[in-house]
Amino acid sequence: MTSTISKQFLPALPFSQAVSKDSDSSESDVKSIMHTLRHFHLGNPAAAEQLESISDEFLPALLSAYRDASQLRYDYPLYLCPCDATNSISLSLAKPLPDFLQERVSMFAPSEDSAILLKDNIPWIERHLRNVTRTIEGPALIKPLLEDACQKLNEHLQFDGDNQQRLQSDIDKLIDNVPDDGLILGYGRFPALHLLMHLMRNQALPQMSLFKQETEEYVLNLQNLLDVDDTQKKEARSSEALKSNIGSNQYFNTESLSNIVQQSSKGSISLSSTRRKRIEGALQALHKFKEKEILIHIVHANDALDNSWLNESQSFTSEHHSDPCFRATEIFDQEAQELAEVFAAARIAKLEIDNLYDENIHDPWFDNFNWESFSKKELILVPSVIVLEAANRLVDESMVSFAHLLNSGRPVNLFVRVQAHNNPGAKADEDPFHNYRTELGYLGISHRQAVVTQCSAARHQLLLQQFDMSLNATRTSLHLINVGLREVGEDSGLNAWLVAGAALEGRAHPFFSIDPGAGDSFADRMDFSGNPQPERDWPTQTFAFRNEASEVNEMELDFTFADYALLIPRLNYHFALVPVDCDSQDLLPVAEYLALPVDEVDNFVPYIWAVNEANELRRLAVSRALIHACRDRLNFWHSLQEMAGIRSRYIDDVEQRIQAEADAEIAAQVAQAKAEFSAELDRVKTEAAVDVMGRLTDMLLGMDLSGSSLPAGAAMKSAAPAAPASVEDAVEETVVEEVEEETETFDEAWIDSPLCTTCNDCTDMNPLMFVYNDTNQAIIADLNAGTYLQMVEAAEICPSRCIHPGKPWDKSEADLDELMERAVPFNSF
Repeated sequence: MTSTISKQFLPALPFSQAVSKDSDSSESDVKSIMHTLRHFHLGNPAAAEQLESISDEFLPALLSAYRDASQLRYDYPLYLCPCDATNSISLSLAKPLPDFLQERVSMFAPSEDSAILLKDNIPWIERHLRNVTRTIEGPALIKPLLEDACQKLNEHLQFDGDNQQRLQSDIDKLIDNVPDDGLILGYGRFPALHLLMHLMRNQALPQMSLFKQETEEYVLNLQNLLDVDDTQKKEARSSEALKSNIGSNQYFNTESLSNIVQQSSKGSISLSSTRRKRIEGALQALHKFKEKEILIHIVHANDALDNSWLNESQSFTSEHHSDPCFRATEIFDQEAQELAEVFAAARIAKLEIDNLYDENIHDPWFDNFNWESFSKKELILVPSVIVLEAANRLVDESMVSFAHLLNSGRPVNLFVRVQAHNNPGAKADEDPFHNYRTELGYLGISHRQAVVTQCSAARHQLLLQQFDMSLNATRTSLHLINVGLREVGEDSGLNAWLVAGAALEGRAHPFFSIDPGAGDSFADRMDFSGNPQPERDWPTQTFAFRNEASEVNEMELDFTFADYALLIPRLNYHFALVPVDCDSQDLLPVAEYLALPVDEVDNFVPYIWAVNEANELRRLAVSRALIHACRDRLNFWHSLQEMAGIRSRYIDDVEQRIQAEADAEIAAQVAQAKAEFSAELDRVKTEAAVDVMGRLTDMLLGMDLSGSSLPAGAAMKSAAPAAPASVEDAVEETVVEEVEEETETFDEAWIDSPLCTTCNDCTDMNPLMFVYNDTNQAIIADLNAGTYLQMVEAAEICPSRCIHPGKPWDKSEADLDELMERAVPFNSF
């Protein structure tokens, strides 16, 4: 759905189905309808009877374009590569059928203009194989199915002459390039289980082949040790023993040869009886080892698993048991115990061959050797055990054995098919939204040493990645798989693959995996990939439609859990049609409704957009019970986000604290700059006062106070300004003069950046003229990018008064006299 949902659907929307502002409905009618809708939302059965109910024909608006599943091209069926004991595990073991066919055709027709007839009809072959595999449970050989599809294609096209010959020639080449043991897997009831089993076989076979080679080498080398030891024995050097080995020969005197051998063997050390017995025991155990014919054991609790497809292979067994988790533990212990003797023998063989066996160290180890002592490679060699359980059983009668198995550490795979809309903790006849949902994934996470994966067969690549991780972890693994099957026949609804994708989009079945072996923190052990728009509450896509004038309109729609619930027929009673003419501000989309605080939603009725079979876009009111389920799913989604490090409250708190500390630091810097400026001003005033007092004293001392005639030069002094009336006046006037002399004005505009508080006022006004430097404080980038008017206005609104406009740089700008007068207070320092 993440790849296909973006395609826009353009339904022909009749005028009568549009919400028209010119509707004849009175205000009282709208109030009456809203009154009924509120009662429906709150769960009043009588209100539901007064509203038009919905049927299966309604689909969420964002999915309505895919109503005809026959035209939908998707990943399934999958081509499964043959299991090869010589190759290592690879995620390319499964690939979509279109990719496989294109790959095989390109082997003999790489150019665009070759095999045109076949290439043009590959989609037809795909559709035919897709329809055929829908009725086949489990993998099937692809070659005979492909041959049949190509024959059907010939019958469909009815070519003759050269075209028929060219097409048949290319078909023959295609079939020749398909492996005889290649498999094809349709999207049936258990696609994820089949992929898991296919992966297990491909993991076990190479390891089994390698171990077999190692044991053969161990057997040969151990036998050599025993043979050498046998030659050290006295009986082996006797005349009779030499005669039996050499035979009658006139050129050899066995008696003399025996004496020579006896003399030359003096000083040689033979094997101790204990060591020889140990080597013989290991050799005997390795001789008994045979490759396991049964690679996978499946244990299930009900008859839902059809054994027919398992019986076709001798590599699998299927067993019914009332307590599958307990039985799986028994099966694994039994298989591991049988192999423990072989694995111990192989380890002893290697130590003996390298002459490193120390009885003081290794005897206690091998006396207590069991599955917990197995290496990862050895655990992979133990036949896999799969438990197929029902979700509702795990939270009921199987809970104790389920928890015991998850905590045991045994590499058993617990496979659970879940219905994304359902509550595993609900009773059989209970509404799934009656209580909060029991999240099996969260329950699995609480068993801290177990691998937990939650995925869907609809995303096979991610599913294979999670399976591969769990198999390599060699731990107990819980796999929660949603396949998207509806409760009615597939022919009456959407494709099951698409429904499974909708569960992912609607946060009904979010993807995640937990690998305890990766580390102790969720940052190490959790994988949250595969979820669409993981930072948002709900994925948002653009939906396009035609209005009554056939004009294309668009709106952004959130795909919520309520949208997904519309796909489940038995949940239709949670929806009711909103009358077309009900145009009320109290109707809110579900996503907006859920975004409001709980105590502010009482006056509103939530709805979703849906499309019926007539391509009519309608609103569906949603019940309060379903809204509670939406909140519950959103709460679990938020928990997963936090574990994955997305939208974490802790991270938000740290960001807010850092921002507050940064703001406080900037405020302190501004306060310090102001204090330094004030101190500097006081200093200038003080120095000016001292200077004035000194000059005044000099002037007074130089005056002639006797009243005699003025001395020479007095005329010039008389032209000087009159003496101040008092000393205080003289000081004040002189200080003013000094300050005026100290005051500077500026011709060029500038910013006292250290005083900037990063308020964004100037940058919002003109982001080209004003920019922030590396310390996030304003500077002038380009005067020519703005006007003198903007510079003056920026200075006027600047809270720290750190912008100094200077004089105009463009003499042609209007009203410069007025602007320069407004700039005066900001141009002095």
